[in-house]
Amino acid sequence: MRLPTKLGRCAGTALLGASLLVGAPAGAWADEVVPAPVETVAPPADPAAAVAVPEAAPIALGSRVLRLGDTGADVTELQGLLKIAQTGTFDAPTKKAVKQAQRRAGLKAHGRVGPKTLDAIRTGKRAVKAATSSRSMPRTGTPAANQRYARAYIAQRYGWGAGQMSCLRAIWTRESGWRHRAVNPNGIYRGIPQTSARVYGAMGYSTAAYMSSPAIQIKVGASYIRGRYGSPCAAWSFWRSHHWY
Repeated sequence: MRLPTKLGRCAGTALLGASLLVGAPAGAWADEVVPAPVETVAPPADPAAAVAVPEAAPIALGSRVLRLGDTGADVTELQGLLKIAQTGTFDAPTKKAVKQAQRRAGLKAHGRVGPKTLDAIRTGKRAVKAATSSRSMPRTGTPAANQRYARAYIAQRYGWGAGQMSCLRAIWTRESGWRHRAVNPNGIYRGIPQTSARVYGAMGYSTAAYMSSPAIQIKVGASYIRGRYGSPCAAWSFWRSHHWY
């Protein structure tokens, strides 16, 4: 048999390689191929799809008990009432100012601000001094004496000065002439401030006790004015428009 030439051997090798490639099953070389990485780009954010987070509403003064370490708009408002630096934080100077206000109002000086303390701060409430007694206060009885007693009482109890006394004098002069035995024709309203049993009874006084004491009447009337109007001058403003208060 004749041996193949060099050229024939090379050609045969090439044909054998080609036949192997053609006859190879699909995917035979897949593990040998490294796929090229595919870059992905995130779609742009849709501004319309963003949901706005609403801001928290400021806390109203009086809606919670304030104490050392609290922060918020209500603390800032409190500091404004106390006439101290408005930092928005219930700090040591704030607590000190609160305790001073509590002592002035005759409240326990614990440094926290609840409803009673807040009312005292807003109204400038002052406690009647322990040394003050019925003997140190002006006597009552006549209209002039009743006015002197009222002037001393409202100054000590509420810190109301001459201007507020002028308004109080105007109201009660028209209501009763400062006569403690005055009774309205309908029989309901009595005494210097012309209050009803519903008012003085809520303070623990009987009609007999109320009618016998100008001092009690003045205390009841002043308390009523502070609770309903805030001050005698505010009550006088209402009275001039309505002829009652």
